[in-house]
Amino acid sequence: MLSFNTTVDIILQNANSLAVNTKGKFLIENDEKSFNLKNLRYRNTAVVFPFGWTALRFVANNPGVWAFHCHIEPHLHMRNHCCLHMGMGVVFAEGVRPLGKIPNEVLTCGLTGKMFSNNKND
Repeated sequence: MLSFNTTVDIILQNANSLAVNTKGKFLIENDEKSFNLKNLRYRNTAVVFPFGWTALRFVANNPGVWAFHCHIEPHLHMRNHCCLHMGMGVVFAEGVRPLGKIPNEVLTCGLTGKMFSNNKND
C-alpha cells in the first residue's frame, strides 16, 4: 500500500519491447486549477524500448486501486494482468488506510475476466 500524498518513483528496465500504463491517475473532469498546462501529459502509457529504461513519478493522492500492467495482449492471457508475476503487472493500492482483500471480479474484465473466473487455482 502506498502512503497517501507520498511521491512514488518507479524505474522500469526492459530486455524486450514493453508498454505499460497506470489506470485512474488522470481524470479530465478534476479541478482544472490544478492542471499542469506547461508540461502536459498526453497519455498514460510509457513505452520502454528494448534494453532501455524509463522513470515514472507520481503523487499517491488519488485513493483507490490502480492497475499497472503490460499492454502486450498475450501477457494478459498468461495471468500477468493485475498481479506481480515476472514484472509484467502490479496493483497499486493508494489510500489513507489499508485495504482488505481485493475481490477477484474487480481485477478482470471482458473475455479475459471470463477466462480467469473459470480457473480454480485463484
